[in-house]
This record gives sequence, structure tokens and C-alpha cells, in this order.
Amino acid sequence: MPETVMKLENITKTFGGIHALDNIELELEKGEVHALLGENGAGKSTLIKIITGVHRADHGDIYIAGKKVEITDPINARHQGICAIYQELSLVNGLTVGENIFLGRIPTKTVFGVTDRNAIIEQSNELLAHFKIDIDPRETVANLGLGQRRVVEIVKAVSVNAKILLLDEPTTGMSQAEIDTLFEIMDELKKNHVTMIYISHHLEEVFRVCDRISVLRDGKNSGLFLKEEVNIEKIVGAMIGKEYDDTVVKATYKDYSDKPIALEARDFQAETMKQPVSFQVHKGEILGITGIVGAGKSELSNALFGAEKHIGGELFINEEKVDMQSPIDAKKHGLAYIPEDRKGKGLFLIHNIEDNLTVANVELVSGKGGVLKLQKKAQLATEIAETLKVKPLDLKMEARQLSGGNQQKVVLGKWLVGSPDILIMDEPTWGIDVGAKAEIYDFIAKLAADGVSVIVLSSEFKEILTLSNRIMVLRNGKITHELKPEDTSSEELLTLSLGGNTQ
Repeated sequence: MPETVMKLENITKTFGGIHALDNIELELEKGEVHALLGENGAGKSTLIKIITGVHRADHGDIYIAGKKVEITDPINARHQGICAIYQELSLVNGLTVGENIFLGRIPTKTVFGVTDRNAIIEQSNELLAHFKIDIDPRETVANLGLGQRRVVEIVKAVSVNAKILLLDEPTTGMSQAEIDTLFEIMDELKKNHVTMIYISHHLEEVFRVCDRISVLRDGKNSGLFLKEEVNIEKIVGAMIGKEYDDTVVKATYKDYSDKPIALEARDFQAETMKQPVSFQVHKGEILGITGIVGAGKSELSNALFGAEKHIGGELFINEEKVDMQSPIDAKKHGLAYIPEDRKGKGLFLIHNIEDNLTVANVELVSGKGGVLKLQKKAQLATEIAETLKVKPLDLKMEARQLSGGNQQKVVLGKWLVGSPDILIMDEPTWGIDVGAKAEIYDFIAKLAADGVSVIVLSSEFKEILTLSNRIMVLRNGKITHELKPEDTSSEELLTLSLGGNTQ
């Protein structure tokens, strides 16, 4: 009989009265790779944080090797043999590979704590050689590629004798060669009886490395499967549920081919994009581009706005070939961009609403010699804030004090000041409440009606169906399908995004 290394019983967690987890059961066998799947918001992250001690469950029990335990914090989780590898790595870029592997327990030569660098190199080499990894332990981590850094993080976890390893979207940003290396390491870990929880939106990876699959939906268990007894379509069914409500008010397909082409990409590729893409968007059209995490949506949107180095193909604006080297060039060609990370890339959080609304178009509120016209600046900001219904309407309030929805309105307003012809929106309503989301949807529709071409890149399928006149599916950087909103569903979009067949 397989040996159970961890068992979770009736794990429940609420935030503000909302059940993030509702009586979750999970059992891990020694040496298995156990996939944990579910849509965004299904409860995966909350469960992982409970297992690693970041959160504490409101109710339920955790057993390790048959013994009931309390996991009080991440340090305690480490002592229990639990280690997590997140998408955002925790390595220190300024240190060497060896120093990162032994961070917090550096070998020393004397009682005075003098670092034993030879021991670091020797012991690191042994660990790296065990997994057939060709990385010099003396190399600075900052000089490594993302895939190599993730491998170093795994070696670091193994070096502290981790018995249960949690891998959260581990192949994000990795090349196929690096992914193959990762899977070889995981095969070796299985031989050494390390148990792994594997979270990924890429189901082909799940079927390659995992033994069993647990699916969460709306914070509840939705299915437990052996990989040999299931296919992509069955997994999608468990993720969505038979009673899934797809009563979304869909946009209507309209043939815009008689309208001028506002933007066209012909085998267009930037440095960060996995593959070249070709597509058109017409004047006044809302084009929806969807896909799962890691499909390449943000890379594509950054590239279209000139934020990434162009390495191939052609881009046309209003049927004129352009060579955009920067966002400044993009703005000159009438493009505006709403990034996914509104706090990090869209706003100056410690500046007020007025400054944020006018910063991208200072020339409109400046006189001769670049001197700001403060009255005009305030008037323009007020007009945009009132149009977008920014609340509270206090232009001297710092952007960081606004709700997520109102922050997004300010990011949108910042670009609307310049009256763009083409608006690119990456995850436009991520983390926004329903009311603000509806207001943003209405405004996008109004912009399109006024002739603005809108490209919406979103992993939220209902959003894509609600907004888009035409839908494209992006998978591993490649546009794989083009669909009409009234002829498809959230379930079909998810299936296609995961690489399944809907025929």
C-alpha cells in the first residue's frame, strides 16, 4: 500500500465571510507528483499558503506521516519538511549560486563564523552533479536565466531535506530545454521519495509528470483522478462543473472587414515573445485575445506598445508600416496601453489623481518653455475623472488611497486624455469589484462606438465574451483559434486554451 506522507481533513478558510476553502480533503502519497488544478479563484493559492504556514486554517486538521501537526508559520513548515517554489523566486541576485543554496546555513571555518567558501563550492557541486546540472556554483545568480534560477531554487529546497515540495507554475518563462531539465530533476526526486504538489495551467505538463490530479472549484473538492483514467476534457469539466452558469451577456460578432485596418501584425515578434503572430484589428472593433497564465498575453501587449525589442516581422498602423522602438513612438502613432500591473507600471502611487491623469500628456497642459498651466491641468483632470466616475472625486488624493477599480479608472483616464486611436488593455479588470468592472465595460464599449480600436487581452473568459466582437485564443505564444462570441462559451475557450479539442 502507498505510504501517506500528508493528509488534509476538512480544511476551511474564510476571508470577510467568503469561503476561500470549504472542507477541503487532500492526501499525498510518498514519492508521488500530485497535480493541483482549478480556475483562477478556485482556492489553490489559499490551500498552498495554509500548507506552507502563510495562512492558518479556520477549521480542519493536517497530518504528516500519520501525526497531527500545527503549521504555524513558514519556518515551522520548513521544519516539517515542506518547501514551496513560487513563480516569484526568492533567490538573492547579488549572491553566487552556492551562497544561495546554503543561504542561512553557510558553512564556516571557525567558531568566529568565517565563511568556508571551499565547502560551499564543494557541497554545491555535489548537489548539482547529483541532478546532472551544469551550473558553476561560483556564478552570480543575476547572470543566470530564469530556468536556471528556478532549478537552483529546487536544489536549494532539496539541500534542506525537503520531503514535500510545492511547485507553483514552475515552467513559467522557461525554454523547452529548461523544462525538460526540470522534469528530469523531478523524476530523480521521485526516485528519492520526495513528494511534490504541482500547480500548472499547462495540462500537457501535468500528464507528463504527475501521477494523480486533484481539482478544486469554488473552494471545494471537484475531483480526484489517476492521470491514466482522465483526459483534458474531463479535467475541464471538473474545473468548471456541470452546473456552470454561462449566462453571460455576450458581445455580438460584427464583420469589420469593410472598416479601415487600424493595426496589423504580420509575423510580428519581439524579443520576449515565444512565436511570431499575425492578426488585424479594424477601426471601432473590440478584439479579444485570451489564454491561460503563461500563454504570452503580456509579452504580446508590451511588444505592440514598443516596450520590447522588435526582432522580426512587420507592424502596420493605419496601413502604414511603423518601427516602434519605444512607448514614446507608440504614443506618437496613437496607441495607448493599460498594463496588467496597474500599481507597478500604470500609476505613480504616491502622487495625486490629478498628476496621474495628466502625466502622459503634459504637453496638453503646458505653455511656452514647458511651464505647466495649473488651472488647465486641474480642469482637464477633472473632466476625465468625472467622465470615468472616479470616486472619491478628490483630485489631490494620492492614487494609493483609491480602491482597485478607481485606480484602474485613473490608469485608463491617463491615456484617454490624449485621445488615442488604438487602446491595448492587458487584464483590464483584474482584482476589481463587480460595480467598477461594469462601468469600465460600458466605457470600453463607448470608446469603440466612437471609433477607437480596442485590443483586450484577458484570461477571464466571461470578460472576453462580454466585450469582444471577435475572439482569438493564444497558446504558448501562438494564435491557435479565431472565434465569434455568440458561437463559443467559457468552457470551449478554457478547453482550447489548455490544448484540448472541442470537436
